[in-house]
This record gives sequence, structure tokens and C-alpha cells, in this order.
Amino acid sequence: MSVFIFLVLFPSVVWADESLEDLFSRYFSEKIKAESVLAVVSASDEELRRGSIPGLTVCIERATVAGAVYDRLLLTLSDVLFTRKGEEVKIHSYGGAKLSGTALKKDFLEALKKNMPRYEVKTLELKGGRVTLLGVYKRKATLRMHALIRLSGQYVITGGAGTLKFDSSTNDNPFVSAVDVGRAVAKAAPGLNFSNFYASPRVTEIRVDHDMIWFTAK
Repeated sequence: MSVFIFLVLFPSVVWADESLEDLFSRYFSEKIKAESVLAVVSASDEELRRGSIPGLTVCIERATVAGAVYDRLLLTLSDVLFTRKGEEVKIHSYGGAKLSGTALKKDFLEALKKNMPRYEVKTLELKGGRVTLLGVYKRKATLRMHALIRLSGQYVITGGAGTLKFDSSTNDNPFVSAVDVGRAVAKAAPGLNFSNFYASPRVTEIRVDHDMIWFTAK
């Protein structure tokens, strides 16, 4: 997030060759599905001549990864080795990779609406590390069934990915299983999985608060 602020406050600062940054921006745009991709190169002229970049930062806006929408992503690569041929660049290796970003409440709701239309969300709270939902579950059976179900849980990290797990629920209809509905809602909710993203970083931290989800992956 600091890089975004830096670019806004200091637009005249030149970190490296501007055309090279354009090439890296295009390079990552072809690998990442997003509305905006901006690469920032931090290297001296001598390092660039050797095909070496100590720090390469990629600022990404409105990205879709494994079906989940992220408002902001920040990808940082260290000790990058690359080659340039004409108007193309190619990264051969990097020493380390870190990804951080945010997912918004509105995108969480859109995911549930698309993936779990039977559960109509009335309220969603992302606060204090927990995800709390209140919604109406509708099912067509012999008779129409409705249930007002409240679900509360948190994101847990398993195998380098973040998944939502509900551990508390209330339900006003004994003929509907709140546990089963919770499992379906959790599956429909955005998951934090970057195994198919550039560098395949593994999630190491997840924070939920202020109607947003923050994460860090390495």
C-alpha cells in the first residue's frame, strides 16, 4: 500500500528507466487478470545493464484470482534476474516473493450472491477477526422452506491457503440444517488461494476488520 501512496505523492521521482517499467507492467499484465498493473523497478543503471533488479514491485488493482476479487494487491520480488530483447522482458529467477492485499465487503457479498443464491444475505460484518452473516436460506422442496440463519466464523490457514470456517450458528427452522448451510456458504465465500498466481505464494497471515480482509503471502 505504501508504494501506491509514494507514487501519488512523488510522481516526478524516477526509480529506473521508465520504458523498462512499462515493459515489466505489460509482462505482468499478461500473467495477471486485473484492471490495472503497474511495475516499479528499483535498480541502478549498472544493475540494469547486468540484468539485475534488487527490488521489483508490482501494484495491482481489481484483480481476480481463483474466482476471488481483490481490490488491491502488492507483489514484491527481490534479487530479480532478467533479460530484455527488443520490446520484451523475461524474468529468469528471483530470490524472494511477497504478496499482500485486500478484499472488500462488496466483493465478498457479490461472491456469495453468485455462488450461493439460496442464501440471501441481510447483513455482513467483517470485524475483529471474524466474519458474521445473517441471511435467509430458501429451498424448494415438497413445501417451500425458509430459515433465518446467522453464521459466524473466521478464516483459517491450511496448506498455504485461507478458507472460511464457521464455528457458531443460529437457526429458526428445525427442518433446515444450519451446519450444512454454513458449509455451503463457506465454500461459496472468497477463498485466499494463490497457488496459481505468479510465484505461487503461500498465505501466512489473515486479518479481518473494518469491513475488509487483509492478507500476506510468501
